[in-house]
Amino acid sequence: MIEGNADAHVLDTATNFTHSLVRVALTNTSIASLWFTSAPTLPHVPRLLRACAPLLALILTATSGVALTAAPASATSTILCRGYDGCAKLGMNSAGYRNNSSTMYWQMYSGHNCTNYIAYRMVKSGLPNSRPWSGGGNATYWGTSMASITDGVPNVGAVAWWKAYVRPAGSAGHVAYVEKVISANEIIVSQDSWGGDFSWARITRAGGSWPSGFVHFNDVELTNTTAPALTGRARVGATLTATSGTWSPATSSVTYRWFVGSSRVRKATASTLTVRPGHEGRRISVEVTATANGFPATSVRSAQTSRVVPGALSNFEVPTVSGDAQVDATLTATPGGWTPSPDALAFQWFADGTAVPRGTQETFVPGPGQVGASLRVKVTARKTGYPDLVVRSSATAPVTAGTIERTAGPAIAGRARLGETLTLDPGVAQPSTVRTRVRWLRGGRPVPRATGRTYQVTAEDLGSRIAAQVTLSKPGYTTSVTKAPWKRRAKSEPTLTVTATPRTARVRLRMSLAAESVAPVTGTVQVWSRRGLVGEAELTRGTTALTVSDLASGVRSFRVRYLGSRTVAPTTARTTAEIS
Repeated sequence: MIEGNADAHVLDTATNFTHSLVRVALTNTSIASLWFTSAPTLPHVPRLLRACAPLLALILTATSGVALTAAPASATSTILCRGYDGCAKLGMNSAGYRNNSSTMYWQMYSGHNCTNYIAYRMVKSGLPNSRPWSGGGNATYWGTSMASITDGVPNVGAVAWWKAYVRPAGSAGHVAYVEKVISANEIIVSQDSWGGDFSWARITRAGGSWPSGFVHFNDVELTNTTAPALTGRARVGATLTATSGTWSPATSSVTYRWFVGSSRVRKATASTLTVRPGHEGRRISVEVTATANGFPATSVRSAQTSRVVPGALSNFEVPTVSGDAQVDATLTATPGGWTPSPDALAFQWFADGTAVPRGTQETFVPGPGQVGASLRVKVTARKTGYPDLVVRSSATAPVTAGTIERTAGPAIAGRARLGETLTLDPGVAQPSTVRTRVRWLRGGRPVPRATGRTYQVTAEDLGSRIAAQVTLSKPGYTTSVTKAPWKRRAKSEPTLTVTATPRTARVRLRMSLAAESVAPVTGTVQVWSRRGLVGEAELTRGTTALTVSDLASGVRSFRVRYLGSRTVAPTTARTTAEIS
């Protein structure tokens, strides 16, 4: 067999050598072909006797239509066609190698080369374009490097392999592609040769050119001895884990493809799969594809799981309620902790076990209707593919009534005088929406029908203290009752009349008081001059008189002061008298 590039003398040398071994016969018919045999004693053809120059067979001459015929002993190894075109005409093609021979496969030399042709056929059958073994690439190494897949059984798609110096191979061996297995002792192969040409040949065991063995790269499948299996529960949110199964021979790698029903799960190529909501109600399986050097990839599908059931939400932190359980105070629900994370949370507040209408937010403000009731919140977690999970918080203390807070107290403006009007300022309180009620008080007792913001002093009020009671109320709040500061006693405003009758060195003062709704006016009257208090007298039936003596001559001024009584207000009058 030829391994390197044959020089120009190879053909002549081969021809001469052949003439020395065979008998020549002339015939007008086509020439039978035979495989070329090695001749290790011939020094002129060292390259011819090396690898990949198979079956030169019959050497044709171009003289006068004369042809050489093969010796009968070689007639069982027959070239069926030669060259890309010649073989193609007979339906024996090169499987596309003709257009791809310039590419190196498995790091073999390109062009006419037995190893590059067979590597091309293996890659075309599905093997990767990387040599399945390390070391030399000559044909003689193929069967020994891949001993685990080499035997004596021919299969279509196997590589027929000849060791070095095994007829018809030379020092580098030879490989061919098994195209057909006629019997255990007869095969048809396609091949290419270094320095030669592409051809098809029939080989029989009796012909003496039977291969040393057959390398089963891609014609024997990996065997799955234990099917892949799935562990884990078929439940939404759970993780399924695939085993790769066991294979013979041992695999170099496995890949995974997951299926839900008959549909492949996109991008799911790991050994685990998280079950999603869309898988609910369906069955899951995994396909494991195993590869090993020299073997075609083989895929096996696991058994399907049971139908996927809904997942289960879990609460690891109970919801809580923060804030004061008081009317109009905001309570806030903390939803707690959940796994897996819910898509949504729903809230419902309860008062003493009864759902509160419209109490469906994360926050809740107790109203008057919840006073005295204990509150709790129910949190419902929702997630697609999972049943709802409901968890309740612990109960709060009973809701207390709100407190009305005053920021400014009530006050009364005006004088407590008969006929005058008093005005109440109720003050300022929180909340601002409280209801304000006013009740005027006379001597601590409510004045009938006196409930307005103003009050006119009447005769009935004379001598009594006047005040106003302000009541602030709001549903759900403790009522606040506040009394405006007391005003002084209600009094009638008097009229004071003073008459002066002068004498020598003295004057007689006569005083008369009148007050509406008071009769008679009583009380004390004082007389003041520049010397100070010069006299004091009690009213009798609203009048009194007083003489001031030891006065120097001239005009003298006097101030008369009425000190007031329980029902009459104090007053002052002035008068003068000319003393002689």
